Amino acid sequence: MSKSIASIVCTLAVAAGASGASAQTLTTLATFNGTNGANPYAGLTLSGTTLYGTTWQGGASNLGTVFSVPVTGGPPTTVVTFNNVNGAFPYDELTLSGNTLYGTTSRGGASNRGTVFSLPVTGGPPTTLATLNGANPSYPNVAGLTLSGNTLYGTTAEGGVNGFGEVFAMLVTGGPLSTLVSFKGTNGSYPYAGPTLLGNTLYGTTYVGGASNRGTVFSVPVTGGTPTTLVTFNETNGTAPSARLTLSGNILYGTTRYGGASGSNGTVFSVPVTGGPVTTLVTFNGANGAYPYAGLTLSGNTLYGTTRSGGASGNGTVFSVPVTGGTPTTLATFNSTNGRFPRGLLILSGKTLYGTTERGGSNDAGTVFALVLPSPCNTTDFDGDGDEGTDADIEAFFIVLAGGTCPTGTCASIDFDADGDEGTDADIEAFFRVIAGGPC
Repeated sequence: MSKSIASIVCTLAVAAGASGASAQTLTTLATFNGTNGANPYAGLTLSGTTLYGTTWQGGASNLGTVFSVPVTGGPPTTVVTFNNVNGAFPYDELTLSGNTLYGTTSRGGASNRGTVFSLPVTGGPPTTLATLNGANPSYPNVAGLTLSGNTLYGTTAEGGVNGFGEVFAMLVTGGPLSTLVSFKGTNGSYPYAGPTLLGNTLYGTTYVGGASNRGTVFSVPVTGGTPTTLVTFNETNGTAPSARLTLSGNILYGTTRYGGASGSNGTVFSVPVTGGPVTTLVTFNGANGAYPYAGLTLSGNTLYGTTRSGGASGNGTVFSVPVTGGTPTTLATFNSTNGRFPRGLLILSGKTLYGTTERGGSNDAGTVFALVLPSPCNTTDFDGDGDEGTDADIEAFFIVLAGGTCPTGTCASIDFDADGDEGTDADIEAFFRVIAGGPC
């Protein structure tokens, strides 16, 4: 390549690198106003083209709702309004099986200690499957139920024999709860998150307890028994895990609300299902987010999550990080107008992440949002000779872009940003941005 062309390419690469620094754009799908619900603490559940979720408050009795909203957005539809008799203050994400949604309320029911319920996705009165009373577990958890066959598994943040919470099982048709574990402090206390199932073993976290009283990761057979402590948190490696674990192969991924090396702003961690030293993948520092209340969503080799605070406006972020760890990428920053304080698990459908914010939006009562992820770029080994981003790749790219024949006969597509349009300005910018070491 001549010096003049190389100089032009360098200039283009720098410009393209600068143009690629911005985060993705959030779309607000729904805004709550109290009447249609308020303060969605939990994440969403997708059925077809409809999103389902819960609000902690709002609705006719101001005791919370189950709502639905199309993935394209619009006013939320109230599927259920809680009235204390049928439950109150749903704190959990919903679990879908066929056309039935399962969930919990943190209060209400016969003993005002919460319920487990089911309802059709088409709406109608919820069916109370179990009423918690303190002798059985009380106060359902904050992260939803796990369904396997005809059995629902869950956790309670308090109650049980020792008052430190339990893991329970019950039939989807309702009936008595079977206690699988009663926590006692030394093996964990207050499991805020629902369990994750692998084979015949349940995995979960406790908010505090364990050797340092900073929380644990545990496992227990689905038949119950003494829990195995896989991780004890100690502030340096995190404090107060409060979210459901994400499983990939034999590795568990999770978050801690606090702790870590940068001012106790929280962490992302991994640990083998067999236990062992916890690996800290991310330590948040406020600027890149703080206090990840929610768990993680896995796609390929990338983890997606939210922080409840931090970021440019201090109102929380959406981030991504490789499963191997590293510096998190901020995909979106909340600014109150588009929501604030995300604390529910994200769900991914195609290339779109869906989530909720506890507050913010036009009424400061919370939002439902969507975030379209950037397309993965093609390889910079454009000519297919095994060397990436060389002068030969750049020359071949220009030749094919101009309508010429690939010099090697093995060139990649000129739809470099993989958005379906070939040879656009966006493809050119993305090509040189990645060559310059920038993001896709």
